[in-house]
This record gives sequence, C-alpha cells and structure tokens, in this order.
Amino acid sequence: AARASRIAQRAAYLRGDESALPARDRGPEKKFVRNYIDSRRSIGEFFLPIIGFVLVLSLIPIGAFAVAGIVIMYGVLLFSVIDGFFLSRKIKAEVTQRYPGKSTKGLGLYGWLRSTQMRRMRAPKPQIKRGDNVN
Repeated sequence: AARASRIAQRAAYLRGDESALPARDRGPEKKFVRNYIDSRRSIGEFFLPIIGFVLVLSLIPIGAFAVAGIVIMYGVLLFSVIDGFFLSRKIKAEVTQRYPGKSTKGLGLYGWLRSTQMRRMRAPKPQIKRGDNVN
C-alpha cells in the first residue's frame, strides 16, 4: 500500500499537480516560470549531449581535437551562464508584470536551473510545447 501510494504521489508530481509538488515548485509564479522555460529552447539543455561529443573528441589521439573539445565545452558553458543571467532578468521582469506585489526571489535561478536540464528529464514534466504562448 505504501509503495502504491509513493508511485501515485510520484505520478502526480510528474503531472504537475499542485498538491503533489514540493514547496519549492508550488505557486502560480513557479508554474509560469516552468511554462516560460518549457516554451523556449536553451543552450543549457544541450550541454550534456555536447559534453558527450567533447568526450568522443578527447579520445582522438590528435592534440587539435582535444583542444577543440575543451574550447567547445567552455564556450557552451560560458554561453549558458550568460544566457542564464539574461533569462533570469527576463523572468523576474515578466513575473513582476504578471503578478504585481509577489516576490521574485529565487525565480531567476529556478528558471535557469530548469533551462539547463534536458527537456525530457525535467520534473515536473513540461506541460507546454515549444513555441506555445505562455499565459
């Protein structure tokens, strides 16, 4: 019975049911941030596959390939951090406009961290398709 309860709780969490979400994911502002992130593409969500490619490059015994892999890895990391900074500012501005009087503390980091996860690995699962408008 306990196992069935945990499985049902996890399924509700992945669906995004408000009652099943932990405190860090609750509220209309967090739902907006999740939908905002899920409606767009981000370089951060491709970081892990790019690291896999860099790993393959590093296995080639030619120094130029290893250097190219390192440059690609750090370039993507830097671009992801810069994108996260501007994304954070945009999220805070949107939340301030849509939810006046609500705190934006932590929402930028919340959105940036979600944007660095591969889309199919995100929890709760995306509830909006890429390119859709966020209401």
